[in-house]
Amino acid sequence: MSTQAQPVTVFVVDDDRGLARLIERTLKRAGHTTTSASSGGDALTWLGQQRPELLLLDLKLQDLDGRELISQLEAQGHTVPFIVITGQGDERVAVEMMKRGALDYMVKDAQFLDHVPAVVQRALAQIERDHRLAEAEAALRRSEAILATAQQIAQLGCYEVQLGPPPKARWSDQMFRILGVAPGVLEPLSDEFFNRYVHPDDRAWVQAAIEQGIRQAHGWNFEYRILRPDGELRHVLSSSEAIPDGGQTRKIVGTMLDITERRRLEQEVLNISEQEQRRIGQDLHDGICQQLAGIELMSQVLEQSLARKTKKHSAQAGQIAAHVREVISQTRMLAHGLCPVVLESEGLMSALQELAHATVRMFGVECVFRCAHPAHIHDTATATHLYRIAQEAVSNALKHGKARHIEIGLATEADRIFLVVKDDGCGIPATPPRTGAGLRIMQYRAGMIGGSVVVQRGQPAGTTIACSVHQTPPRTRRKKSAR
Repeated sequence: MSTQAQPVTVFVVDDDRGLARLIERTLKRAGHTTTSASSGGDALTWLGQQRPELLLLDLKLQDLDGRELISQLEAQGHTVPFIVITGQGDERVAVEMMKRGALDYMVKDAQFLDHVPAVVQRALAQIERDHRLAEAEAALRRSEAILATAQQIAQLGCYEVQLGPPPKARWSDQMFRILGVAPGVLEPLSDEFFNRYVHPDDRAWVQAAIEQGIRQAHGWNFEYRILRPDGELRHVLSSSEAIPDGGQTRKIVGTMLDITERRRLEQEVLNISEQEQRRIGQDLHDGICQQLAGIELMSQVLEQSLARKTKKHSAQAGQIAAHVREVISQTRMLAHGLCPVVLESEGLMSALQELAHATVRMFGVECVFRCAHPAHIHDTATATHLYRIAQEAVSNALKHGKARHIEIGLATEADRIFLVVKDDGCGIPATPPRTGAGLRIMQYRAGMIGGSVVVQRGQPAGTTIACSVHQTPPRTRRKKSAR
């Protein structure tokens, strides 16, 4: 069944008119609207006026090579999601087109028409997911713009705390709205205030950070969670300035911004990405790997059969089986990276160790994992986000830094978790590009678990990415707090 609310238009470009009609007939039975062109020139003319949801493109047209057609569309600023159609033996060209943005490719074999509806439906589902992700990111950008405007016009919760003696506090109406209480009297920054409004898991470190800011007269700027009297959880960003007098902090002036909606949008973006990665990983493991295993078995049977007739052909069959085994190994490594089951079963340390090993096997670079003392992460969500941050940092080191040596480090100290990824690559620019999604995603992930990410250029080269996260207190401590 189609996931589209309205019938979609699929544009078929193939100089074999008979095959093009068969493709159209097959897709119409699946509920799609179709049209076709039998030459590259006619296709460019039609695409200059229309925008289909999907393009099925034969790579070998009589008047225009399929690759050239895509190049001309890109030069004109027209981007159309496309699937390439190729003859048997041209799979390498199809893979090159996949690197240029093709969603999939199909080979003209005996089962070609049987596969067309499923391949098209899979591509349309991917387009829909990409659209949803783009909408979520656009909504996030709109939310950030709204928050920036709110800061400009000072629509924030504001407070002023006189440290005394005796301590006094003044709160704006917005503060009462954020905390979910009726306007009235709020306690100064005391034990009673923290116990009443700050989330139990954040209470100790928030109070310690605020006391340090007061003691050292530098204020604070961090995020934490509050619990309203009705039990609703909210995320807030608290910023303050310490006002010293006679060498001591006498007054704190600050603001509190409710960032719950922004956090929800960030979580939605991350959830879509995480679900998609897991789906692809499971498809690779449960689908392609199983099919490849079947091909390997068939090759082994063929090898044994040919051994009685000709050693030469038997050896060739054995080589085919060996190549298939190598592909299976690489595909499983990709699947484990997208869907790290070991993270849930054996913990973050094992998952990071496997990430390092997979990086060595797949990319031929030196990648090591160091953890001097066992670092047990109690919260699965925290471990998952830390793993994804490390995975993104390693990917950036390989893709952008061209690194040859990567080191992943994990450590715990008191109630903090430290994850560090170092490389010897070309190093991050002095001013990182704002369009890069990798660094933003790492910052989002760290923010979702109450942490932060720092990116530094190494000396003389390379990049260091460090993430620090507050670890949830032990269960015994939470139970005591809950009483």
